[in-house]
Amino acid sequence: MQRYHELKTVSLEHYQTLSGAESSSAIDLDSPAESVMTDFRKVVPLTMSLNESVDEATRAMRKVHVRSVIVTDSSAHFRGILTVIDLESRKVLSQATSLGLKREDLSIKDVMVPRAKLRGVPLSVLQQGTIGDLLKTLQYEGSQHMLVVNPATEEICGIISASEIARQLQVPVEINLQATSFRELVETVFGRGEVA
Repeated sequence: MQRYHELKTVSLEHYQTLSGAESSSAIDLDSPAESVMTDFRKVVPLTMSLNESVDEATRAMRKVHVRSVIVTDSSAHFRGILTVIDLESRKVLSQATSLGLKREDLSIKDVMVPRAKLRGVPLSVLQQGTIGDLLKTLQYEGSQHMLVVNPATEEICGIISASEIARQLQVPVEINLQATSFRELVETVFGRGEVA
């Protein structure tokens, strides 16, 4: 720590305005879709391995205040995504029951959405769209998250989150989740969340 030095600070007694407050209120449904993308070329996403526990994933997401984690294998290859919604759904308990495990014994691979079941939007398409187009796409896909991809390199270069859009627009965003299996259909119809 010897090579570092203390930065000069100032009193905030006369500071009354937040920078950027005007620009953030200017974002609306017609703003560029790319403006709400978390760009992995600029921000390193939270990644976890397939074999880590669901409890570790929950703690990690809470610690860094995100609602999803990118799942990778031991070679750091993308394998899927795990969201807070996945962790809070009955999917966790029903999966534990079907595997004969306790909830805390489940690993991420047991409840994540594998890449084969995910859809992504190409970066070039995103760059031509608006936030309104993006919300329509999320609603159509029935997903709270949408990965942004570069088809030329087959890389995942970002993620879009309905909750981030809602935060920036300061309005509620409703996305009806789509079921991809009979079990998920039952959960969608009869509700998500742990049984009391």
